[in-house]
Amino acid sequence: MRSLLLALLACAVAEGADLVGTDLLDGRFVAGLRAAAGPAVADFAGTLPARRAFTEGRAAAAILLMRPGEASPVAGAREFRLASAVVVVATHGSNRMDQISFEQLANAYARDARAPARNWNDLDPAARSELMTPALSSPPGTLVLEIFQGLVLEGQAFRPDVRLRVEPALAADLLASRAGSIVLLPKAPAARGRVLPVADGRPGRSATAYGPDENNVHNGDYPLQLPLILHVRPDKVAALRPALRWLCSDAAASLLADQGLTPAPAAARAAFLQRLDTR
Repeated sequence: MRSLLLALLACAVAEGADLVGTDLLDGRFVAGLRAAAGPAVADFAGTLPARRAFTEGRAAAAILLMRPGEASPVAGAREFRLASAVVVVATHGSNRMDQISFEQLANAYARDARAPARNWNDLDPAARSELMTPALSSPPGTLVLEIFQGLVLEGQAFRPDVRLRVEPALAADLLASRAGSIVLLPKAPAARGRVLPVADGRPGRSATAYGPDENNVHNGDYPLQLPLILHVRPDKVAALRPALRWLCSDAAASLLADQGLTPAPAAARAAFLQRLDTR
């Protein structure tokens, strides 16, 4: 996970910026925020400098990629899961498996897996005998490779025959034409392929499989994700209200979705704003 954060590191955060955050967010999102809340409101230079500025009191709010279950860098900060970077597991429509676990995924993708799986019935004896075609699609601005390697492979290398960073069009073609395909994507395929619910299943973790719909992602039930958390100092809520309203708007959610992220559901965004208004 350290390597993921280092990959997001950019130049130092500008002194005195009100709202800082990860450089994962693209220019259109930052431009929309500045148009709604003023040109000096945001500096999205990277996760590590943003965290440092927020912790040291040089920023009023921060949008940070967080490890699942990680505490806010500032005690008492208001927190909201604005979106998540998600890894979706998709297979050919004829695949009979109805869910998959972290261990099974590691067996299919890891170079040094404990029980290497080359065939679908290596994962599940009830599955049909079909050679697996593992692939991964991680378009610019998404973190499919980093999240999967960090959470599922726990830093291990991918096995040599995994097709890494395939273009979205090729990923769609694999799901449509290869019966043994298994493809990692930033969001569910638009037309072809079938999404598998995922269970963490490691010791002390839930063995229940969840699909990557927006509610399961926002609640933290879907395990294959990194949350993008908005942290706000309580005494800065009033000053940042225009920025917070835009961040919770449908326009912001649409830009996050266009980037391959899974935004918070509309009801959750409205409830967060209501809580801020009543405190």
